[in-house]
Amino acid sequence: MIKRWMTGITFALVAATAAHAEIREGTDYKRLATPQPVAQAGKAEVIEFFWYGCPHCYTVEPYVESWAAKLPKDVNFRRVHVMWPGRSDMEGHAKLFAALQQMGLEAKLQQAVFNAVQRDGIELRREADLYPWIQKQGVDLAKFKAAYNSFSASTELGKLANLTSTYKIDGVPTFIVNGKYVTSPGMIGREDGTITKVIDALIAKDKAAAKPAAKAKK
Repeated sequence: MIKRWMTGITFALVAATAAHAEIREGTDYKRLATPQPVAQAGKAEVIEFFWYGCPHCYTVEPYVESWAAKLPKDVNFRRVHVMWPGRSDMEGHAKLFAALQQMGLEAKLQQAVFNAVQRDGIELRREADLYPWIQKQGVDLAKFKAAYNSFSASTELGKLANLTSTYKIDGVPTFIVNGKYVTSPGMIGREDGTITKVIDALIAKDKAAAKPAAKAKK
């Protein structure tokens, strides 16, 4: 798990996981001090905070990709590239994310970007390397450049920074469920598909809690 100031990595060693036991508050997840509204009313929401430069995000991403491909229509999954103050090394990656998102290609190329950065060592924060790589992905380079250098892409960086601050994200990867719960591989002590099982359990937990309230309104 990449911490804000890169001070170190700490993983709790746990014998049991949420895949085989009921999730536990304080161990598998915690509650946000200040709950946030979801983007789409009536839908469960999962936000993945990540950084293309984070090896732990890279390790977990294939499990997230597989999970996201099977989500029901009542779950809204969205990604947010973190932007921390004073971390200029993140800006190029965040700008790439913003451009791909603007073009509607963020989900399609998510794993490809991770592979390029983490596996292939391509410096996508440098335009001389980025543009040829973009072309190899079959993306219209002129349209990408327009998005990458647009004012809206620059504005989006500010939004990413605001979201990172609002949710008090101090490490990645981190997942927010329904604006109420936060969980991460670092919290549960595993960098595998366990994280998606915890997320599913949190969604189910929130749905179950909402049912009595819905009945009471009738």
